[in-house]
Amino acid sequence: MSLKKAPQITKRSSTLMLGTVTAASMAFVSHTAHAQSSVTLYGIADVGIEYLNNTSAGGSQVRQVSGNLSGSRWGLKGVEDMGGGLTAVFNLEAGFNINDGTSSQSTRGLGANATTTSRLFGRQAWVGLSYKGQQLTFGRQNALIYEQSVTFDPMGVSSRYSALSVDYALAARIDNSSKYTGKFGPLTAQAMYSTRYDTGYGAEVPGAQLTGRFFSGALTYGSGPFAATLVYEQRNSNTVATNTGTERRAMAAANYVAGPVTGFVGYRYLRASRSFLPANPITVANGSEANAANLFWAGAQYMIIPALQLTATAYYQDVHSTGADPWLAVLSADYFLSKRTDLYATVGYARNRDNSALGVNGYGTVAPGHNQTGVVIGMRQKF
Repeated sequence: MSLKKAPQITKRSSTLMLGTVTAASMAFVSHTAHAQSSVTLYGIADVGIEYLNNTSAGGSQVRQVSGNLSGSRWGLKGVEDMGGGLTAVFNLEAGFNINDGTSSQSTRGLGANATTTSRLFGRQAWVGLSYKGQQLTFGRQNALIYEQSVTFDPMGVSSRYSALSVDYALAARIDNSSKYTGKFGPLTAQAMYSTRYDTGYGAEVPGAQLTGRFFSGALTYGSGPFAATLVYEQRNSNTVATNTGTERRAMAAANYVAGPVTGFVGYRYLRASRSFLPANPITVANGSEANAANLFWAGAQYMIIPALQLTATAYYQDVHSTGADPWLAVLSADYFLSKRTDLYATVGYARNRDNSALGVNGYGTVAPGHNQTGVVIGMRQKF
């Protein structure tokens, strides 16, 4: 009986094995370097106490309200680097009311047209690809006019007392949308299309291609202290019987930074078919046949000290074929306790004419023909 010796590892074979392991390790590291990914949890908790007079229900009101300077929200955003400048991106974002814990995007429409949805990520839910300044994304996304209003409205289309109070669509989100964004030096070009912009009114309708369609385009320029934007959007009615009815908007706005002061000016044109659904709140609240309106605004932000910012702005709505032309004035002070936490106080005053019904929080939130004052004091924490 003979015993076989175990094979001996020679110096040469050891060198070959080490080289193989090293090569495999380098390949793994190289692959990992081209597949870096990250997921970020973020959010905002914003709550305050609000006083209103001349409410639509009559009398005054004191209440706790969520989402004043910023809508309260939580979200997840991620990016994966796939090499060669190509990355995969996604964003999921849910809004909530911090005062009672409910969802902020569960209702759509006005009056008899109001619907309830079961949206979980009602603020944003999209995925896409980005490559060297070009990005293509799909899902529920912010409208282009919303993205630009955040920059060019002095109040940043905040949930209360901002341009959003005058036009609900300035903070619109679009379901079933495809969005392209391309950056070319100081110029950014965007295009957006949706097969059904609000699924609160149902899914795409076979054989009725116009129902609930949406398209939009935007050009934005920014260089040094100056920035400007042009935006156009059109949406078709959400019902088959009236799907040729449209609501069209165009916006032009600019801002300029001069030291601690930033100045803002803006204009939005609106024209809606009388058959458009959901009904335009200007027509509903004013009880008229008005189907077009011009919105103008101007304002400024002043960083008094690094911890204190003051914002003042005015909005004027010229509603065609009627004298019901309201305006809204807003003054806001924001004090930063830290990079993530601030205290704020905002005062708004809405003045109505010829039985118009613009409140500090939007059309139909004040007794028709009455003026309204609103004050909100609150706290915001970002994470």
